[in-house]
This record gives sequence, C-alpha cells and structure tokens, in this order.
Amino acid sequence: MKDFKKYTLLYIAALVAPASFAQDCHQVKLAANKIQVSNVQMSHHDNYVTVAMDLNLDSLNLPSNSQLIYTPMIKTVQWKLKMPEIVINGRRQQIMYERGVGRKRLNLSPKALVVRRNNKKPQTVSYQATIPLSEQIKNFDLNMHEDLCGCGDLEGGNDFTMRSRRQPQVAFVKPAVEAVKVRHLDKRAYIDFPVDRIELHADYRRNPAQLDSIVRTINALKDDKNLEVSSINIHGYASPESPYSHNDYLAKNRAKTLTEYVRRMVNLPNSLFTVSSTAEDWDGLRKYIQESNLEHKSEILAIANDESLAPDAREWKIKKQYPSEYRFMLDTWYPALRHSDYHITYKVKPFNVEEAKEIIKSKPQQLSQEEMFMVAQTYEPGSKDFNEVMETAVRMFPDNETANLNAAIIRLNAGDADAAKPYLDKAGESAEAKNARKVYEQLKTGNW
Repeated sequence: MKDFKKYTLLYIAALVAPASFAQDCHQVKLAANKIQVSNVQMSHHDNYVTVAMDLNLDSLNLPSNSQLIYTPMIKTVQWKLKMPEIVINGRRQQIMYERGVGRKRLNLSPKALVVRRNNKKPQTVSYQATIPLSEQIKNFDLNMHEDLCGCGDLEGGNDFTMRSRRQPQVAFVKPAVEAVKVRHLDKRAYIDFPVDRIELHADYRRNPAQLDSIVRTINALKDDKNLEVSSINIHGYASPESPYSHNDYLAKNRAKTLTEYVRRMVNLPNSLFTVSSTAEDWDGLRKYIQESNLEHKSEILAIANDESLAPDAREWKIKKQYPSEYRFMLDTWYPALRHSDYHITYKVKPFNVEEAKEIIKSKPQQLSQEEMFMVAQTYEPGSKDFNEVMETAVRMFPDNETANLNAAIIRLNAGDADAAKPYLDKAGESAEAKNARKVYEQLKTGNW
C-alpha cells in the first residue's frame, strides 16, 4: 500500500489542469500524459449512444499494487450518465481483482473493461460501450473521469471532456435591401353587360356589388398614407361562343367602359389607367376542362390546345363533335369566362423598426424582407416571436430564395430536417443555402 500511495502522489503532483477538448480533438492525454487516448468516436442512433476509443499505455509504468479507473460519462447541463468503466491494474492488483476482492470493493459495471498493464511492453486498449440515450437529447458531452487512487467512486479525481456533441446551428441570412418597394394587387370582377352591348349599367344584375368592390379596393390603397398608387390596368375578357372578331370588340370596349367608370369613382388621374383585353379566355376554359370529369375530357382538351386551329374553328369543332359537353360548358363555364381583371401597382414608403413592428401585425405585405428581418432582430433567435416574423416573410414572399432559406433554418435549428426540406428545395444555390443543406444531411444521418 505504501508503494501505491507514493505512486499516486507522484502522479497528482505531475498533473496539470485538464483541458477541455472540442469535438474535433484527436488525442487526449491522461495519467500525467502517460496514457494517450485517440480515435475517440461517438455516435447517436436509434435512442442509443455508442462510444469507442483507444488508450495507448506504452508510456505508462504502473506499480504492481496500483490501479487506475476511468469512467466515461455522458453529460448534459442537468445530469450525468455513467458508462462502463475502464480499469487498468498493476500486476498485484490484477491478481486481487481476479480473486474477487477488487470487484466487490469497486462496484463496477458488469460490462467494465478491466486490463492488466504489462509494463515496458507496447499495449493499446480498445474500448467500446453502448448505453440507452433518447434521440430527443441533442446536446451532450463525453467526459472522462480519472480516478488515480483506485477508490472506485466519482468523488475527486479529474474530469476531461473527450467529445462534445452539439446539434448544428445555421445562421440566418439577412435579405437584400429593397431600394423601392413596389407591390402589386391582382383581383377579378364579374361585370354584367347586356347581350352584345358595351354600355355599363351600375345597377344591372351583380354590378352594384362588383363595382363597389373595385372602387373600395382602389380607394383603400389611395387613402393609405404609406402608399402611392402608380398604375391601374383593367383587362377585359370575353367567352368563345361568338365569332372571334365580335368577342374582340366586346372585350376591348367593355374594358374601356369599365375603366372610365372606375376612374370617375376613385378620382385619380387618367394617366394612371391603362386598358387591355383578351378576346376569348381560352386559358380559363382549358383550366376548367383540365379540372373537370367530362366524359370526353382528353379529346376536348386536345382540341382546345390545338394552336393550329383558329379560335372559331376550335370552338366549332368542340360544339360539333361533343354537343352535350359543349352545352354544359356553355351554361356552366362560359359565364365565368366573361370577366374583368384589374392589376394595381403601388409603391410603399420605407419604415423604421418601430413602425415595421406595428405594420407587420396588420399589413405585412407593405414590408420588405429586410424590414421584416430588422423586426426579427429585436427578438431572441428561435423564440416564438422571432419565428413568427420569419414565417410571415416566407408567406409574403413564397418564391423568394432568402425567405425560404430562413424558413428552412428555423426548422433545421429546431432539429426538424423533414420540415425544412420543402423550403430548402426553394432556397437557391448560394453558399448559405449549400451550408444549410449540409446541416440537413447531418441531421438526417445523425453524423455531427
């Protein structure tokens, strides 16, 4: 026992303060630099964590009656989880252990790795152990407790961080500044005109409600102190049942008549208004056919798509070959093909962060992505308020790469790779997007 105490004191005297090793550490030295630990590996799959490492004992000269005990531990902020121990015995200690004396005193794990040090001979000990650990636990350290006295407990001794496992986090990307915020509003109205006439009667059929909706929409933009209306285009459409030339006349002139009425009601300069038209709304008709369950759907759609035929020829062919379906189309879909679309372009003034925090609650469409990002920076990243702002951004800019990337990052940082995938698909090929995809793969494979 005297030899043992002397040995222990010598080791303790030689030890320096243990260093903390990051995940990419390649080698840790224990027992006053006499034991080299290398090839430290840690994996976390299927609710189990597996740890493997090599301990090189070549420089260790262990007295016969001495014993070193190393206890790997999984450590989180709240708790520690012991793994099977590594016990290195001198010759005499190994004999005592094999006789059962040491086992009872130390209370080792049944899967503890116990080896005898063969002094002055090359010796490497390979360790591997697996213990249950929920995959919900994302962040933890692999610590090594060093017991130089062979006491068999975790009191005293030294603790080394062998590996750190941290769920990858991705930095959010600041959107580009939008120098001038130009916004567009597209709406549709169904204005009723008498058959083959272009005069507008404000009180005719559905017109009171439809006209009121157009006027209220434009006035709401005109009266908003944060906006400036730049242009208003009214585009008229007719249905295909009459000769194309006649439908062209109706579409153009009905759009002009509607534009004149709207201009008077909203009291805006003539220069803001433009008029356009489409003689026959074949795109709309194709959409109705495609989404229908007509008996001869594919044949009728093929005719509608046949650009080698003039519009009148297409319409006649459908009517001739499929009269019952044509009657259904005429009665059910054609009225909806007679519509007036209006496209409003407006500019929005810039906002400071305090203004933006208020605007985002009621009119987020008036904010740029950069302004939304500015609002998000007033909250803790990953917080409910922060995430809500980022979600609003991708909702307002569904096809924007940066908005989709930041929406993906919210989910990646929460550890939800599957939810991030649809947004990553629309995030572009920037360096930041490629990095986010690497993190996605790490999360999917568990390799980080």
